[in-house]
Amino acid sequence: MAAKAKAYGKQSSNNIVQQLERLNIKSPKKDCKTEQRQPLAIVDENTDRAPERPKVKRNKKHRKSLIFDRCDDIKTVNVDGKTKRHLDPLTCLSEVSTAVLDFADWFRVWTSHCNFIKIAQGTYGAVFRIESKAEPGTFTIGKLMPLQAPSGFGSKTKDFTAPVAGHNEVLLLSRLDELPGFVQFRKAETLIGVLPAALQTASAEFDAAHEDDITTWWTRACSTSTQLWLFLEMTDAGTDLEAVFTKTVAFRPGAPTSQALTVTEIRDVFWQVASALALAEQRFEFEHRDLHLGNICLTFPKETVTDSGHALWTNKASILVTIIDYTLSRACVSSSVLSPTYNDLEKDPALFQGSGLAQYDVYRDMRSESDGDWASYRPRTNVLWLYHLLVTLLEKADTYHGPGQIQLARDLAELKQWMSENSGKSTLGNAQDVVRYCEANGRKGPLEVKTVGG
Repeated sequence: MAAKAKAYGKQSSNNIVQQLERLNIKSPKKDCKTEQRQPLAIVDENTDRAPERPKVKRNKKHRKSLIFDRCDDIKTVNVDGKTKRHLDPLTCLSEVSTAVLDFADWFRVWTSHCNFIKIAQGTYGAVFRIESKAEPGTFTIGKLMPLQAPSGFGSKTKDFTAPVAGHNEVLLLSRLDELPGFVQFRKAETLIGVLPAALQTASAEFDAAHEDDITTWWTRACSTSTQLWLFLEMTDAGTDLEAVFTKTVAFRPGAPTSQALTVTEIRDVFWQVASALALAEQRFEFEHRDLHLGNICLTFPKETVTDSGHALWTNKASILVTIIDYTLSRACVSSSVLSPTYNDLEKDPALFQGSGLAQYDVYRDMRSESDGDWASYRPRTNVLWLYHLLVTLLEKADTYHGPGQIQLARDLAELKQWMSENSGKSTLGNAQDVVRYCEANGRKGPLEVKTVGG
């Protein structure tokens, strides 16, 4: 989610680079001609020119909601013309309910079939893991965001989402779920009313458990019966990296919360994120622009990994990775290349004023890269986040053992050095360049990009 950033725990003493230095293991020099780039698997190898963006059919039939057959039971609210026009950017989308639903009745229907547990809080909304009562162990994820009012109280609140920004996020969710490595979208609904008491209680419990304080934020949002909300439902992508590194959850089944990522898992995480970004760049000129640890989720793969007929990653990885939260993202998901979907980050100057965490430097670096023009395609922002991810992963690595792990750690350290040395150069302009380098130097993970149906 857009960062209400937290520290990711104490600095690990298992820094891979430091371990290599203590072991006095030197990386062999390789004659790598990065200018002779190998194309990605999704590029036509018979042409030297950049491929046109493939036309991806709109996926109108998304996965069913957890309470798909109960939606007609929810009361609707007849809002005035001004509010209706205010919500037009959202309700014009086929993915969003055209009617505004009564929040209290919506929550009554949901909680008669499901249990809500709050799992994350960001600047613009809260995230809940929702479990089916009829099928324990079956989950969905809900993101709840207060919307700005058409006028008066709440119309200028910066932590509330403008309907236009909500439109962008729904559109990106709907289109990007056609690609592997991105969260799968289910539905979106607009709500009106006071935040239900049970969700207020869940938020207070989350605050206490995470030593956080968002009471003021929620109090503003839940204090009026005319408060507008956007609810986004998507498939459960697993545990985010921030929770893994702050040791608040056990992301391995049956494992203690204190377990860190292995070097192999670090390799798999980085490769999957880089490959997903590379594919999204080619398809949609995509920039995530907010790829901190809280927006990268991990799950353990099953024997086969497919979804709605789309072939995803080949299943040889220790874990599977999903990129989430496109609140700040930019992409060309419409039929016109000249009409990108994006949010003007200059409207949120506080985003560039944070301190104490490395991710705040990435926001400022993005601003320098974009020169304040957030509509234009600047894929080097993806490289900034990939480098931040790699550095953080190497710092948080578990102790490794054996020749294979040492070699893998050395490869990752060399990749970090290459990215640092080529920062700002034409050899490293987007995530595709990172993937090409890894493929050319044998440093990719066990996953391969497969053709995605459309």
